[in-house]
Order: sequence, then structure tokens, then C-alpha cells
Amino acid sequence: MPKTNKPTLKSIADRLGLTANTVSLALRDSPLVRPSTKARIYQTAREMGYVHNVLAGAMRSGQSHTVALIFGDVSNPIFAQRIRSLSRLLQEKGYQTLILNTDEDPAAETAAIRTAISYQVDGVILCPCQKNGDSLALLTQHRVPCVLLGREFPDAPFDTVTWDDREGARLAAAHLLAQGCRRPVFLSGPAFISSAALRREGYEAVMHENGLSPLTIYADVASGGAEACLEALDGYDALFAFSDLMALEAASTLLSRGIRIPQDVAVCGFDDIGSLFRMPFSLTSIACDRALEAERTVAQLLNRIQHPDAAPRLERLPVHLIARGSTRRDFKQEEVSHE
Repeated sequence: MPKTNKPTLKSIADRLGLTANTVSLALRDSPLVRPSTKARIYQTAREMGYVHNVLAGAMRSGQSHTVALIFGDVSNPIFAQRIRSLSRLLQEKGYQTLILNTDEDPAAETAAIRTAISYQVDGVILCPCQKNGDSLALLTQHRVPCVLLGREFPDAPFDTVTWDDREGARLAAAHLLAQGCRRPVFLSGPAFISSAALRREGYEAVMHENGLSPLTIYADVASGGAEACLEALDGYDALFAFSDLMALEAASTLLSRGIRIPQDVAVCGFDDIGSLFRMPFSLTSIACDRALEAERTVAQLLNRIQHPDAAPRLERLPVHLIARGSTRRDFKQEEVSHE
């Protein structure tokens, strides 16, 4: 690769016959530089391909205008959609985003937090893996403004935005019973994840209220756990899955065995990725206002950046059930809302 001279504040200043300090002030939009001079500097900087050094600027101003988005699996459709919405809103507020993936591994999560801190981000939006609290301790130690998204630590001093997981599970279980199901099973994610625990509580509450025995099985969709769990089940007539991805894996297994959906087994998921992407079949699911989720998350983070000592807030967003063909035996569309 041929060597080129990287444009600097000094090289821009030399071309214009100005001082490097004047150029620096202009690129930071300082009122000390006349608008006409700023315009000349901006134009020359663009022509020369100047790129602002964010870290150097952060060291001078104490702000990087960057927010880290840290998720367990950026290929997961629900996470990908959240990243896109959050990035767009943050950009409108003048922030760029640093996207980091943890693979739901606590060591990788801690490494991601360290990377975010090293880039001097102004804040972090984190969907925690919840296997331990090491990364949260690191955020607290460095006083990094943070909002937890999608999962909660009841005793941790962090702003949090989640769906109303318990109510969503209640809606799902009640809907399955209303369809005539009498032995719906909850196919759960790992028990240590707060959303899984709350969804189990909602499902079991509805089952007990109707004089039925709940049955929860735990699976790891990434390792084909749903299929293994279904092998051990017998006599169930409905599945309520922790996520749409788990529901799809379970449904695929059922269909491969000649089990009809919903005539033999009704299937309900959680996350409503069917409203985002084309699905192999029409899946009943729990949904939330995604635009509201992004707005509230960004609003909480910006408030935390501006008011670092304010009391933390936990905000649970309302959910609703969208009934589709995987549970409706008459295949009619229905929506049940909860505000």
C-alpha cells in the first residue's frame, strides 16, 4: 500500500494559512471562530479527508459522543432489530454506536465492558447474560452510565427497560386455555435469566388459577435442547416457548413427526419476530411496542448521563398477544391487548 500523509489539524492549518488551534476550535464549533472561517475550514477538512480522532477529543472534552450497545447474540433477530432502532435514535441525538457481541458468555461480556470503557463511551446499553454480576461491578466501579435492556437485576442500581414478562406469559397461557388446551407446557430458557423466571411465574399462576398442573422444561435453543426436551414429553397439547426462535425449533420438530399445528399441539412464542421477518408459518406470539422500547431506553440513558446520581428506574413496558394460526384452530386473527 502506498504511503500517504494523513491529514492533521496542522496540515489543514498550513493550507489555509491559519493556526492549528484555530482549526481545532472551528472543528469543535467554537463561537470564538467566525462563521466564514469555519466554513472554509470545514470545506478544506472534507477535501483533505480529515477524520476526527474521537478518543483524543474525548480526552479533551470528557465526552466521546459514543454509546456502546452490548448484546448476547447480534444475529438474533430480536437483538438485531433493537440494535437498529437504538442506533438510529442515538444518531438523531448526536451519538455514534459501538456494537459488541458477548455470545451470552460472562467472560466475553466483561471483556466487552472493558472495551467500551477503553473507548471512553458516554454510556452503555446492555442486555446482560446474568450468569454473574462481574460486568455490572465493572460498570459501577468506573461510573459508566448504563441501561439494562430486556433483563433485570432487582437489587442492582441500574436503570432498566424490560417487557412485562410476567403479564406476557399470563396472556399466552390464558390464550392457550381459551383454545381448549388443557396441558400446555412452558419451554423455558435458562432459569437464571430474569425474563425466563418471570415468564414461568406468569404461566404457572394461570395454570394454578384454572386448577391445572404446570409443567416447565428448560432448553437451550442454540444446542438443539428444545428437540431433546420434547423427546421426554408425552400427552401435552400446547407449547408456550420462551422465545419465537425456540417456538420455531419446537414446531419444526413436531411437524417432522407428523404432529399437526395447531390441531394436535398449539404453539405460542414470545418476541413477535414474525412482525419483522417472514416466518415458515403464522406463529402466535407476545409483542410489545418496539418504537416505545427504543425511545424509553435512549431516554433513560440520556437522563442517566445528565443526572448520574439520580435514583435508578425500572420500567416494564406493556405487552399484548397476537393470535395467529399456530394456536387458533379456526385460523382467525385476533389481538388481545393489555395496557
